[in-house]
Amino acid sequence: MRSDRSVAAEPANPPEAGPLVVEFVGTPGAGKTTLSRELLSLLSERGIRGAGVLEAARPHAGRTPAGRAVAKLSPPRFRDALLWQVFYGSGLSHAVGFARENPKLARLVLDNELARPIPAALKRHTLFWFFQLGGRYRFLHTTSRAGEALVFDDGFLHRAIALNASHLELPDRDRVNAYVDLLPRPDLLVRAIAGAEECERRIRARGVWRHRSDLNAAELTRYLVNAERVAELATRRARERGWDLVEIDTDGRDMDRIRTDLAEAIVPLLGWPGGERHREAVQIR
Repeated sequence: MRSDRSVAAEPANPPEAGPLVVEFVGTPGAGKTTLSRELLSLLSERGIRGAGVLEAARPHAGRTPAGRAVAKLSPPRFRDALLWQVFYGSGLSHAVGFARENPKLARLVLDNELARPIPAALKRHTLFWFFQLGGRYRFLHTTSRAGEALVFDDGFLHRAIALNASHLELPDRDRVNAYVDLLPRPDLLVRAIAGAEECERRIRARGVWRHRSDLNAAELTRYLVNAERVAELATRRARERGWDLVEIDTDGRDMDRIRTDLAEAIVPLLGWPGGERHREAVQIR
């Protein structure tokens, strides 16, 4: 495990200050989803209510006026579906709010995406999911309560891969840096790391994404090489900007050790007992 953290720094977001935001980044197939599940389990064991986007969707929708009306008036068999619609609609409206609050970021993403040498359908897909993320991030953050945690296994920094990597283009460091410089900063960034062959093996085992299903074997390999380069560039820029960052190798390591690494990363952030000892232990690169 590699971690970047200041020994003297106070916890970035103590429980009473508001929601803790943790983002994951990594080459596709590196294990972000697995790590995020382990982190949520760890938080639960420590008494912290944490959730990923999908898990938080309906509970957070239920905190809105529309969600409270659904909970009160709708038949139980329709409640989950209606709460999801509240969440989806709220995410769309908050996407507009996110773009208004982050105009430079929105313009940068739009301009860069339109200029890329990729099919128009892939451009639309990438833009849709970026602004979808912005809306859901804003909605979940504004409806969170003190002491809760939001875990994004596909957060803003990880979006750098979709926005900058393909089999048709080489990653541009300046473009990646400009993007990272405008991002909202999470309380903790976790980078999942695995070898290129292992990443590709995992992807082929679970199935290639629908929007990349047209890639042949050589094109998929080239895409993954470029994705790894973007993940490295984005992580390096986040480190330069002082983000709290931990890198965890998931390639051939047992889950007990991975959970220990996650605990060492999250303990000082939350100010749990033993945090000072862990902070001293993980500061060395």
